[in-house]
Amino acid sequence: MLLWVAMAVMTGLAVLAVLWPLAPSAGEDARQIDIVIARDSYAFDPRQIAIEVGDTVRWINEDTRRHLTASIPGSGPGDHLEILCEELYAGKSCVHTFETPGRYPYFCFIHNQMQGEVVVLDR
Repeated sequence: MLLWVAMAVMTGLAVLAVLWPLAPSAGEDARQIDIVIARDSYAFDPRQIAIEVGDTVRWINEDTRRHLTASIPGSGPGDHLEILCEELYAGKSCVHTFETPGRYPYFCFIHNQMQGEVVVLDR
């Protein structure tokens, strides 16, 4: 009987050793999603996205104007300013990785009609 138990344990360990590399790591499934500001659009495209914890959003400025993009303090899960892209000049981009689930409305401080929202879901 003891021999059977030992063989079962060894077989289980062998299977685990083979399958272990196939298990995804925590950051392996993370994605990067682009939000584009097209030339003369005064808009974020897409305006609203849903992502998962650990995903990164990249705002790309294809406009000829500077945009100062930021979340609205106190409107997300915390009281701090989650998104802040101060240097979003023409042709530049800004990235942010979201670590907390929640809704993050944001806008352009310079052109306040430009508004968007990132919805972060648990992975």
